Amino acid sequence: MARIPQETIDRIRDSADIVDVVSRHVDLKKRGRNFFGLCPFHNEKTPSFSVAPDKGIYHCFGCGNGGNAVNFIMEYEKISFVEAIQQLGRQLGIEVEFTGSDDSKEFFSNLYEIHRGAAGLYHSTLFLDRGADAKKYLLDRGLNDEILKLFKVGFAPEQSSFLLNKVKPKNYSREVFEKSGLFGFSNNEFYDRFRSRIMFPIFNSSGKVIAFGGRVFGSDDPAKYMNSPETPLYRKSEIFYGLHLTRDAIRKAGFAILVEGYTDLIQLFQGGIKNVVAVSGTAFTEKHVQQIRRFASKVYLAYDGDSAGISAALRAGYALLKGGVEPHVITIPDGLDPDDWVQQDGAEGFRTNGIEKATGLLRFHLRSSGFKERSSSEKSNLIKEILEEAAGIPDPIIRQDLINNLAQASGVEENQMVHMFSQQIRKKRPQAQMDAPKPKPKLFTSVNAKAELGIIKVLAGDDSEAKAFVKENLDLNQLENEQLKKLAKILMDKTDINPAEIIAYFEATEDREVVTRILMEEDKTTPSLQMAEECLRTITKVSAKERIREIRLKIRELEAAGQDSTELMMEVVQLQKEVNA
Repeated sequence: MARIPQETIDRIRDSADIVDVVSRHVDLKKRGRNFFGLCPFHNEKTPSFSVAPDKGIYHCFGCGNGGNAVNFIMEYEKISFVEAIQQLGRQLGIEVEFTGSDDSKEFFSNLYEIHRGAAGLYHSTLFLDRGADAKKYLLDRGLNDEILKLFKVGFAPEQSSFLLNKVKPKNYSREVFEKSGLFGFSNNEFYDRFRSRIMFPIFNSSGKVIAFGGRVFGSDDPAKYMNSPETPLYRKSEIFYGLHLTRDAIRKAGFAILVEGYTDLIQLFQGGIKNVVAVSGTAFTEKHVQQIRRFASKVYLAYDGDSAGISAALRAGYALLKGGVEPHVITIPDGLDPDDWVQQDGAEGFRTNGIEKATGLLRFHLRSSGFKERSSSEKSNLIKEILEEAAGIPDPIIRQDLINNLAQASGVEENQMVHMFSQQIRKKRPQAQMDAPKPKPKLFTSVNAKAELGIIKVLAGDDSEAKAFVKENLDLNQLENEQLKKLAKILMDKTDINPAEIIAYFEATEDREVVTRILMEEDKTTPSLQMAEECLRTITKVSAKERIREIRLKIRELEAAGQDSTELMMEVVQLQKEVNA
């Protein structure tokens, strides 16, 4: 039977920007971390429809409708799951192909496993004798052991089969070796792609290793940096290096600092500037804009100070502007890169002389191109280049602001510049048919239901100690609510899973309504560990009471039949002690 490969579904779901998908049909306003608007699924005058960009989900607190980006398209367009995946794929530029094979799950599981193993091997090697020189080089550049361990920095020795020999006993298929991007192939033999290099693991948004960047060390290889090729796990145009560790800081600061290199990011992070991301061995693309827009509305570009860095900063800046993200450019002094600058002046110097003195994109473009010193014809050509970029900006307010500023900076009449544009007005999208709101379900009103809900919130939270406590002490059979029991099992079985992925496990609309509401709401009033202890205590007591009730019924049956019920009575006494404890 033809089906869409799971990896394609995962890739589309992970790449989709829930705010971008929903805002095509709903006017959203940011309020705190989330966005709110009038629900498209029922008539309302006060916005109760919430979208959480960091979780990739939406939920209406009025009618209960909720889900991820795929669910929204299915509900809004009234189309099937396959049609929604195909539509999202077209929007994201991801080809959706059908296959009759059902063995892709094992293949991708092996790809993740081999990358995780490689990262562990390279990282441990950096801290052994054979990695001593590489580690000294990193320490001399101002990095410390703690930061190297946090980013899992490693070292690949010059041996051509160092990694290969470690993974051979795993008996991975030939396809896994070929498509992992970790090996080359010659004379019918595999060999390590990365040799004599300091290794920087590249993680996806879920914190799984999917690729590597390797900096040459102890070798005369002319390629200073080597990156993993495109693989089924790794699409360079969709991945930011370091985002899995920095997204919370970006969200908190309200802006991101974009750098080019791995050590640029690590150096800034170590210095306390944590709202930073790096492109991973590729040019900045529209898909990068979609990713960063989920966390920040403003980006500071800190590219290298040479001509190539300036050109890259301009390309990235206009891509951000077209995507509705406000770009600023940090001028790097004396042709340095951010890594060198932080080593020279410290993070505070970068902050005060870089971030605080950053310029707008247009001003940077005119200044870096020497606009004032150019001839009239050269000025005209440069203005046309900028207007060509402006023509690709869909937001009329952003576009008009750029035109106004350009006219003022160049001394050209504003109406003359406006005349060069062919204004295009986006057609209004058809309004979704309004359905009558469903009555809001009354959920989790009993003491036991609230305790079960509390357990879920702990498992879905960020407190590792509290989650470990629940996993060690919770008996899933004690949970009465089947939706919560299923959700708890998912959260306990999988360590790396995001809310949008969790939603995919629930096909029924009623289930998604409950689950999105749970994942959307956050409880910051009670410490997670305390909540875990109290909720487990409540669930255990309720479970014991139910067991007591069942045993007493059996005792009556035994007594009616003239049989001995002493053993069951002793069990009741013991359970009663547990309840009263």
